Amino acid sequence: MRMLPFAWRSLRRELRGGDLLTVAAALVLGVAVMTAVGTLVNRVTLALTQSAAEIIGGDFGVAARQPLPEDWAGEASRRGLKTARIVSFPSVLFAGERSQLADIKAVDAGYPLRGTLETTADLAGLDPEATPAPQPGEAYADARLLDALGLRPGDTLEFGHGELRITRRLHAEPDSSGELFQLAPRLLVNLADVEAAGLLGPGSRAQHRLMFAGSPAQIDAFRDWLRPRLDGHRLISIADAEQQLRGSFERAQRFLALAALLAVLLAGVATALAANRFALRQIDAVAILRCLGAPQNRVLGALALQLLLLAVPASLLGLALGLIAQAGLVEALGTLLPDRLPLPQATPALAGIAIGGVLLLGFGLPPLLRLRGVPPVRVLNRSLGARPALPVLVYLAALAAAVALVVFATRDPRLAQYVLGGLAALAAAAGLLGWAMLVVLKRLQRHLRGPWRLGLAALARRRSLSVVQLVGLSLSLCALLLLAAVGPALLQQWRDQLPADTPNYFLLNVQPAQAQDVLAALRDLGVDAPRLEPFATGRLVAINGRPPAELSFPDASAANWLDRPINFSWREDFPPANTLVAGEYWRPGSRAAEVSVETGWARRFGLKVGDTLTLRLGERDFTATISNLRKADWDSFRVNFFLLLNPGALGEDAPAYNLISSFHLPPGRDRELAALTRAHPNLSLLDIDAILSRVREVIGRVVEAVQLVLAFSLAAGVLVLLAALQATGGERRHESAVLRTLGARRAQLRGAVLVEFAVLGGMAALLAVGGAAATGWLVARELFQLAPALPWDRLLAGGFGGIAIAMLAGWWGTRRIVRTPPARALREAT
Repeated sequence: MRMLPFAWRSLRRELRGGDLLTVAAALVLGVAVMTAVGTLVNRVTLALTQSAAEIIGGDFGVAARQPLPEDWAGEASRRGLKTARIVSFPSVLFAGERSQLADIKAVDAGYPLRGTLETTADLAGLDPEATPAPQPGEAYADARLLDALGLRPGDTLEFGHGELRITRRLHAEPDSSGELFQLAPRLLVNLADVEAAGLLGPGSRAQHRLMFAGSPAQIDAFRDWLRPRLDGHRLISIADAEQQLRGSFERAQRFLALAALLAVLLAGVATALAANRFALRQIDAVAILRCLGAPQNRVLGALALQLLLLAVPASLLGLALGLIAQAGLVEALGTLLPDRLPLPQATPALAGIAIGGVLLLGFGLPPLLRLRGVPPVRVLNRSLGARPALPVLVYLAALAAAVALVVFATRDPRLAQYVLGGLAALAAAAGLLGWAMLVVLKRLQRHLRGPWRLGLAALARRRSLSVVQLVGLSLSLCALLLLAAVGPALLQQWRDQLPADTPNYFLLNVQPAQAQDVLAALRDLGVDAPRLEPFATGRLVAINGRPPAELSFPDASAANWLDRPINFSWREDFPPANTLVAGEYWRPGSRAAEVSVETGWARRFGLKVGDTLTLRLGERDFTATISNLRKADWDSFRVNFFLLLNPGALGEDAPAYNLISSFHLPPGRDRELAALTRAHPNLSLLDIDAILSRVREVIGRVVEAVQLVLAFSLAAGVLVLLAALQATGGERRHESAVLRTLGARRAQLRGAVLVEFAVLGGMAALLAVGGAAATGWLVARELFQLAPALPWDRLLAGGFGGIAIAMLAGWWGTRRIVRTPPARALREAT
């Protein structure tokens, strides 16, 4: 027996039977979904990490919240290094009657040190060109800012005390590739214009960066010179940027991969069902081949070769579909991704093919092992079948394949344990509930007649297979409902439940000399009891007299906060939107050196009442005892701080500070508020409603992308239904023939099939809607502290959609069975 020609001819014949088509469809789905996610992640990761020097804007740099010493740039130039100074801050921009919060990025002539700044002369963004930094009086604006202000290249906009002319549309910045999900649009200006506009007052919340570029030896020598001179400054290195970018996007990769994992596991179930049916259909053929002298290993090799010949085109088709789906994911995420995504590496395609191999070896090949036990004498006595197919080996192979898929998707053994445990628990819960419902339906069908009795009887007879179908469809449908219905509804409910006087604006960078004018302006605008809070930064230099670097903390992320500036304030009375948890707040007039700490910050560093903190405030160190812990309500949108100092202890020697306020502006006063920022250009005004709208847009785009991935899961759930139908095809054909012989009409049989799958879809919808509703209820209560108000209209619509999908799959999978003549079906059965 020549294996390859025999396997090819057998494959062509078996494809008409439908079992191997189901295996092929499962392979296509599994390869496609993992290729789509893997390719997207690979392209974004390449964009973020392939040129880390471009991402940070140089070979290394220094960042701080205050202006950097001038002599550092001079020393770098003396050593032959190139430098670029960058200042970033938020500000409200005006063009006529329109205004927009923007992210201002001011650069000097040395920018960019690495990479290319690309702009276009037209609004459409065609033909981007490499461009130097803007000249004084000029600016480059991105598309979102131009659209928001109704501008185009050549127009002017107000900027502080003067105006800037927008000369180019900003297309791509070399050092913004790592800024995923940027909320505010960007305006790139010359640093001299910011200084002339008076937008940066003392204590302003600007981010100052000084970037350096040179040879590796020059960089190393200058870094050694600079390191002992750092005092609250943060070094920016290529290694840190790569690690941060890799860590942030790995979380996104895991989220998408876990969404894809459900589709792959369901495809594995469909593969196992179809492969088992295929193995059963080969028993007679194997017995004949054994009688003709074919060795057992060659027979099994020919069958395995059929699967391999099937897997090659299925994997290629899956790769093509995955690349198309990846383009859909890029389109769904849109502006949330870096501007320029490079072509992917071969790794995602190879990983997708590997997923197909795991599906084939773990779920498809083990059922064929039962054919090793087919005796040649079966040709004479068909009651002699194959021995049970090493069930332990079959189950272990499927379990090993599932574990391999989960570990590959999560890249984290601990997370893989949680995912496997969670999926197993969900599947077990759905299976037990489905089993219980089938028991009830079995008792109910005795009291029914016609198609209802036949349909429910069919479900009860094949109870185990019905539970498998039920679990597959309900899990995929539940995941879709959670994302498409429950998640957006909870976010909207959280937004709607905020009190009517919830602050809708933050005002930043108010200088102490401007305080009275700003307060008077806010009162004139109808703001009720406006208040300005002092806002300063310092460094934590000791906890209970010991440097923090010598201590260990309960929260692993605490070490990342040690080099960051700490935002703090001071006030005499207890702040609103806070709850006292431990200790006592200081009394008015107290001059004791005390500090109030927010509970989340205290947990991070393992602090308690009675501990001491030493802060570096400017040129002096200030030590205070923790007198109380308080819990801040961050959802109130009021000004809150991790640390509050007793103002009596600071006395007249308060550190440099500016003022901040949050307030609720009555409807219809937005244009009048613009006059305040026009009069004081250094003020930064944050529109909370606009920010929340942008956040909702970001969440909506991410949800849309994940829904696209979960659509593969729903398709895999339908594939499980079809595979189960094929597995029972012979039995159903025989039942149909008997019923037709006994006088049942074809319409009655069709009705029974529709009833069977309508009930199956109804049970799956009930489990899915119930699971999504229960999850939404818990999230609303525990995370959002809301009285649950679930979107029952969308949940029920999704449930009815699941019923329709199940009925359609049932009709499609049994249409030939119902049409088979009874005599032919009975002959085949015997």
